[in-house]
Amino acid sequence: MFSRGRVMDTDQRKRIKRQAMIRPHSGCKSMDGSSVQRFVPPTSRLDLRDRLCRLCPSMGHCRVLAALAFGLIGCAKIESRDRIREGNKFYNEGRFDEAITSYDAAEALEADGVTLYWNRACAAESIVLKTRDNPQERRRYADMALRDLQTWYNRLAEKTSEDAAQYNDHRLAILDSDERCDDLLGHWLEKHRTNPKEESLYSVIARQYERCGQLQKSEEWYVKRTRDFPDSVKSWHALAIRKFDPLWPDAESGIPYNESIAPDDRIAFSNEVIAALDKATELDAKFRDAYVWRAMAYSQRMHARIVVPDAKTAEEKLPAILAREDSMLAWKQQKAVCDIDGLPECAKDSKPEGPCCPPPPLTPAEQAKDAELQRALEQELAGAKSRGHKRRKRGR
Repeated sequence: MFSRGRVMDTDQRKRIKRQAMIRPHSGCKSMDGSSVQRFVPPTSRLDLRDRLCRLCPSMGHCRVLAALAFGLIGCAKIESRDRIREGNKFYNEGRFDEAITSYDAAEALEADGVTLYWNRACAAESIVLKTRDNPQERRRYADMALRDLQTWYNRLAEKTSEDAAQYNDHRLAILDSDERCDDLLGHWLEKHRTNPKEESLYSVIARQYERCGQLQKSEEWYVKRTRDFPDSVKSWHALAIRKFDPLWPDAESGIPYNESIAPDDRIAFSNEVIAALDKATELDAKFRDAYVWRAMAYSQRMHARIVVPDAKTAEEKLPAILAREDSMLAWKQQKAVCDIDGLPECAKDSKPEGPCCPPPPLTPAEQAKDAELQRALEQELAGAKSRGHKRRKRGR
């Protein structure tokens, strides 16, 4: 979840000596027990104006004195900053509604400020981030946060790259928390329109479509990336990971495959993953992650084979051989990772002392025997299929 922003005490662009403003001093006690401040020379024009405003008997007198000292500068700005500091205190205590009330009071006193809009946006955003069960309330605060964030950014005298990043990050966090799919998609599609060669945007757009429940559109953008960047290893890798999604098993089931998907479909998904990763390793034979994911895909294909105990027919016998072949193919991917990482083979007669590469699940003799049997079974199945075709043709 996006972390809430940090409120500011004064204008981000005008970092004056804030410690000189309304600085409390130790003093003696009056006869009624109240604190009396001892005289300390003003540290700034702003400090002197603050004292005039606080010591004058009425707002009218205050404005006269302040006008005499500094033109038409009044006490409203100082009172506004008092309300901002009060709001900041509430914000830091997690009392966001009360913080917003204080910021509202500051706006009434000094509507042309800058800092209070950032601070109120942060407070409203914090409410948005934690509100899940009340969409109407969340939308109200999201509107407030977006409006104040825009006002703050528009009023900055000088906009830095850090300001732009802050504005962009908080805006996207608010839109995401308020589930504004159209706005988010519009943002990223516009980014893509202005930066069509930015490959990373393809995955961002695909993931955004997925979060918005538009899975078909998401799939299209993963495929589109491979078409627009056919020589990119990452494009094929991203597509493979996306294709693998349905294969993930339920962690609580204890079963190493997704039993809610039919075996034939699991085989089809696994084949799509393997095909995409084959493209990746064609482009970069040392791309480690491709071997990791391909090992997982072969393992999923192995689990999808329906092995029949005491198989009698060629059709029943073949899946067991194919499952063993898949286990060998998965091991070969693991072996490739071991070679890339420089891991030694695990010792056969002792416990490994560190990371090592496990032995293959089948010996060369077992592999040769399976290969010979597989050819015979496939020929038998092909012959049966051909005979069936001829019988159907004669029956016509």
